[in-house]
This record gives sequence, structure tokens and C-alpha cells, in this order.
Amino acid sequence: MKVKGTVLTSIDRFVKDNFEGKYKDWKNRLPEESKRLYENSIMATEWYEVKAGVIEPTKLIGTMFYDYNNKKAAWDSGNYSAKVALTGIYKVFILISTPAFMMARAGKIMESFYDQAVIKVVENRPKGMTLHMTRFPEANEVLDHRIAGWMERALTICGCKELQLKITKSLAKGDDLTEFVINWN
Repeated sequence: MKVKGTVLTSIDRFVKDNFEGKYKDWKNRLPEESKRLYENSIMATEWYEVKAGVIEPTKLIGTMFYDYNNKKAAWDSGNYSAKVALTGIYKVFILISTPAFMMARAGKIMESFYDQAVIKVVENRPKGMTLHMTRFPEANEVLDHRIAGWMERALTICGCKELQLKITKSLAKGDDLTEFVINWN
């Protein structure tokens, strides 16, 4: 599976902004294939292998900065990615969007960043929604949590309060889909 370069640059920037004193150490400790990607100029519109570009670097973030909690590292880096992507010129669009509209668009956004991914809103509730990821060739819990963190921040920017987001099923755990159940007040 491949992922767009903007995902890699957001991971790189996440480490640089949040763990500045250990940024060089993080880059030096990356597995060789990941190191080659991160040492060269990452092109935003190019496709990169998801394992070397996202999974392994995020696991190293978990090891180095989150006491081996890869899920939390992935969630936080996804959250950071949405914060960076959805502020600035997109902020006005986000502020006038409903959460349902935002997540419907988010599914399309995720599909444009993760090659062959299919994510759809399957249920809208007055104070929540459920999304299904029915196809994701490189099923991995790190990726599930990165996407969930992105959704959480996008909905927070959209004005949702007391947000609760749970991954109730996962392709990575052998389920037939990954399910994101989201509720807010």
C-alpha cells in the first residue's frame, strides 16, 4: 500500500515540533528504508510505501516518546496532522461545515492520501456518526489510530465538544472492516 508524501511530512514535522531536542536522534534511529525516505526530499504529491513511510516511523515515535505506546503515538500524530492541515486557509470551510459533512469529506480526503482505501459514513446521528473503512490493503493498528486521531481533531475544529471516538472493529484484528464510532455533546 502506498501513502502520499504529505503524510510523511506531517510525521516529520510532528517530531520536529514536539520533540525538537530528540529529532535528529529519531531520524538516525529510523530503519534503513525509512531513513532513506526521510533523509531525501519528500514530495507532497508522490506515493511512498506505507510501512517504511508511516508505520515504522510512528512505531519509533511510540518507542522513543510514548513509552512504547504505538497507538497513542499514532493517534497524536494523526491529531497533529489534522491540526496543521485544517487550520489556515481551510479553517473557514471547517468552521461552517457540519460534522457529518466534514466526515463525508474526510473519507474522500483519506482515500486520496491512502492508496486504495475506502472510508464511508454509514450512520449519522444527531450527536454522532459511524464510519466504516471497508478496504485498507495494509491493515495495521498504527494506521487505524492515526486516522482516528485525525478524525478527532477535524471534528474538534468543526466545533464538536466532549468528543468520544472508539475503534470498535479493525481490519488489523481480522474483522471485515474497521469501524469508527463517534459521539459528542
